[in-house]
Amino acid sequence: MMTNDMLLGKLENVLKAITTTDLGASRLAPAKQQLFVRTVSQATRILDEARRIDMTSHTHDIDRIAFGSRILQAATEGEAPTGEAKPEFSTNKLESVEVIGVSGITDSTLEDNIEREGFEDTLIQLIAERVGVDLEELFLNGDKASSDPFLAKTDGWLKKAANLVQGTTDFDPTNVEAMFDAMIHAVPKKYLRDRSQWRFYVHWDIEDAYRDVLRARGTGLGDTAQTTATQLAYKGIPVVDSANMPAGTALLVNPANLVYGIYRDIRIEPDRQPKARRTDFVTTLRVDCNFEDENAAVVGQGYTG
Repeated sequence: MMTNDMLLGKLENVLKAITTTDLGASRLAPAKQQLFVRTVSQATRILDEARRIDMTSHTHDIDRIAFGSRILQAATEGEAPTGEAKPEFSTNKLESVEVIGVSGITDSTLEDNIEREGFEDTLIQLIAERVGVDLEELFLNGDKASSDPFLAKTDGWLKKAANLVQGTTDFDPTNVEAMFDAMIHAVPKKYLRDRSQWRFYVHWDIEDAYRDVLRARGTGLGDTAQTTATQLAYKGIPVVDSANMPAGTALLVNPANLVYGIYRDIRIEPDRQPKARRTDFVTTLRVDCNFEDENAAVVGQGYTG
C-alpha cells in the first residue's frame, strides 16, 4: 500500500503532465484542454450536435445576418432596379459564468491505476464525461430564477426559446403526435427549409410513447421501432431522447442554432482528504449557452401520455 507521501508524489507527477505553469499550475495544458473539451462535447447527443464556441474571452458575440424579404425583382432592359433589399443584423451574446465540480477518487482506486499508461488522459476523460452531462442539464434547464443555485447560473435553451406550445391549450396532452404537430406549426416557416437538419429533442417518456404509437399500427416500421433502437423520425424530423430533458417536454430546433461556449482556462486541482483515504479533483470552468436565433426554436410542454 502506498503511503500518503508516495501518493501525493505520484499525483504531483500526473498534474504536471496535464497542466501548464502559465496562469497558475492548475490550468490544463493546451493538448489536455482539447481532450477535455472534446470529451465534454461528445458526452451527450445534444452537445455533440450543437455548435461549440471555444471562447478566448469571457464574452462572445453570436452575430447573424439575413435578408428578411425578397431581393430579386423583374429586370427591364434600360431601366435600373427600383429599391434595394437591406440585410437585417442581430446579435446574441455568450457571457461565461463559473461552475465548479468535485470528483472524489478513493486511494485504492488511485493506487490500482495511477501507474498505468495514459492514466492522466483517463482521469481527464472521466471528469469531462460527467461535466458534459451536467452542462447539458444547465444548458437545457438553466433559469436565473431557479431555486437550484447551479441552474440559476444562466438561462438555458428552454427558457430562451421564443416559441412555446402547451398541452391542453395548444394540443391534446395525451397525444404525442398532436404535440409534434403543434410544435411544427409554431415554427416560422422561413426557418423550416430542410426538416432532416432539425431535431425533436425530447424526454424519454415522449420518445417511448411515439414508439408505442408506431407499434400499434402493425407495420414493419412499428415492429422495427419496438424491437430495435433505430432512430425514429416524425414527418422527416429525427426524434432524439435526452436524459436531461424535463418530463413531458420537447425542444424542436436545428442543432446548429444551439450555441454554447467553454472558456479556454479550465482548471483541475487535487485536494487530498487523507482521513477519508480519498483525493478530490476540483474542476473549474466558465461556460454559457444561447441561440443564434431564438425565433427558430419551439418548446413543447405538458405532454402527459
